[in-house]
Amino acid sequence: MTFDASLAKLASLSDAELGRVWWSFRGKEWDGYALYHALEEEQRAAIAAPGASSEAVRILSLAQSAFGDLRGLLAGIEEALLDRAPAAGEWSLRETLAHTIQVERSYRTNVQYSIARTSAEPVLMPSERRPKPDSADTAGGALDIVGRFAARRAETDAALGEIAETDLARPTMWDGIEVDVRFRLHRFASHIAEHAYQCEKSIRALGAFGGDARAIAMRIGAMRGLHERQTDAARLRELDSALEETVKVTRP
Repeated sequence: MTFDASLAKLASLSDAELGRVWWSFRGKEWDGYALYHALEEEQRAAIAAPGASSEAVRILSLAQSAFGDLRGLLAGIEEALLDRAPAAGEWSLRETLAHTIQVERSYRTNVQYSIARTSAEPVLMPSERRPKPDSADTAGGALDIVGRFAARRAETDAALGEIAETDLARPTMWDGIEVDVRFRLHRFASHIAEHAYQCEKSIRALGAFGGDARAIAMRIGAMRGLHERQTDAARLRELDSALEETVKVTRP
């Protein structure tokens, strides 16, 4: 079972299910502390992870944490809800996520252009160089979309993680104003956070948020995002296995 599949199972637990005693740890039977224990394990991994290799990596880890919050929010959301507008004239979840993923791709291309452009080229990236929307990014259910967004985030981090410190000060355009590359890198996290909150409002309006378990799953996702680029694969597999074992005993 993947991390996201486990998170989906946990996020869908009701408050009543969290309140019963169903999880064993160190000789004692526990209730919903199981989810907080999973969060604490992610915190331990975050503390133990090697330091980021550059300022760019540190900035992008904030974006991965924001994405982790979003993946916890979407965990276990029914596919039928993805296309249901929360109110007249408002975007559905799928539309919001299509925009969020497309901006991720556009931001990445803008940063790459700003670093590579010559002094003869304009600071504003030509519009024809922006990536075209890809309907595959938001096809399928919530788990599919989260997986595709995760892949796009990995592409961003691989492309931009080793930006030289001097290039962070290079000029670039954002929303009609001149900023620098460092500013644009910080926009990855804040833009994801902006639309994660929009998604949360939509999910609440649709009556699908559920109970405390989803809020804890969001925090687990955010903490995983904070360290997963620095944590080695073996430790990540260990964390995933432990989360899967917790899932197996969630319901009698």
